[in-house]
Amino acid sequence: MWAVEAMVVLNVVMVALTIGTKALRGARGRRTKASTDKLESALDNSLITGEIHPDLLSLNDREKDLLAILMVEYLSVLSGTERDRLVGLAKESGLVESYFDRLGSRHRWRKARAAENLGYFGGPAAVPPLTPLLGHPDETVRAVAARALARIGTKEAAEELAETLNDPSELTRLRMAENLERIGALAVDPLIETLEGEAAGQARVLAARILGYLRAAEARPALRRAMIEGQLTDLRAQATLALGKIGNPEDVPALQEAAGDEEWAVRAQAANALEMVGDVSTIPALQGLTLDREWWVRLNASRALANIGPEGERALARVLEGADRYARDRAVATLEERGVTRRVIGELAQPGERGDGAKAMIGAMIRAGSTKYLSRLASTMPEGPERRKLSEMLEGSAERPAAQEASERDPSETLQESGGQTP
Repeated sequence: MWAVEAMVVLNVVMVALTIGTKALRGARGRRTKASTDKLESALDNSLITGEIHPDLLSLNDREKDLLAILMVEYLSVLSGTERDRLVGLAKESGLVESYFDRLGSRHRWRKARAAENLGYFGGPAAVPPLTPLLGHPDETVRAVAARALARIGTKEAAEELAETLNDPSELTRLRMAENLERIGALAVDPLIETLEGEAAGQARVLAARILGYLRAAEARPALRRAMIEGQLTDLRAQATLALGKIGNPEDVPALQEAAGDEEWAVRAQAANALEMVGDVSTIPALQGLTLDREWWVRLNASRALANIGPEGERALARVLEGADRYARDRAVATLEERGVTRRVIGELAQPGERGDGAKAMIGAMIRAGSTKYLSRLASTMPEGPERRKLSEMLEGSAERPAAQEASERDPSETLQESGGQTP
């Protein structure tokens, strides 16, 4: 009997606690809404009059956090003098000073919140106190501090972030790189210093990558040196790709030199870079890379030629006439993937140079033994002169047995197609 009574009492207590908790939450929510409404009204009044409202002075910590939330929301829609006035109000109301003090808190969440808000309101003066947090043991605190410095966006902030590219944590390095990209042009000089300085290898690799993302033309000399002289393969590869993203035709000779690098990863990125530059003078170098012993290099070079335009497509057609079977197969696959083959078939019946060029390319494919795709098109195309011409060209050519075709494929190509990714 006593057990039943105990259970009843326990259930009553649990119900009472649940009701009490809900009531407390409701009351707290109402108080928060009342405080928010009061602060919002005072903030609106201050922005209109240009003078700080008395309700924004002498706030407790909770009210300061509510005011900071409101101000961050306002910053997303304000600009120009109104935005500057809002930042000034943050200082006059004591928010900035309060968050400077909180940076010394023992609680990581208070540090993180203070750093986040100083990124909005602290301005250049917040850079020195935020910088030590980049080395904080907690990953979240480091990330928030980095984001705050990026939001401040001064050259000094960029210099401090660039220093952290040496951090032993890969996650931290990647976050710092992301925030340096956000800073933009002001980060270029610190990144060049990192690239050419005595930083660890991974820091220099990241610096090269970010400079490429930023399309930093002033970094070209440093990137060329890193591409040719860098000790790390990753550094040479990233510097090569960065030069491609910048896309200055004057770098083509250096990129062609990189195309002869002893490491395939650099050669693969050289093909990507030459494609990005997009100059027809790069076609001979790319055509040479289609014969590379590494599958990724051949793949990138073939795609680059297909994307350069008609002259690149004609260069791929010349690869079809070559002796390297793997290069021919890759060229055919690229022409099919890029829709070039289908488009060229549509030009077979046209008179003059265009029709002759189409016949030459399709003829080269047939002589290379790559007729499976062509035969499928010939059987599915609508009736017309193009279909008749293609059928005539295929007549007398026998499709290679599937077993023979499979046995002749490049083993590395089979492996890469099953699970690799383009560098």
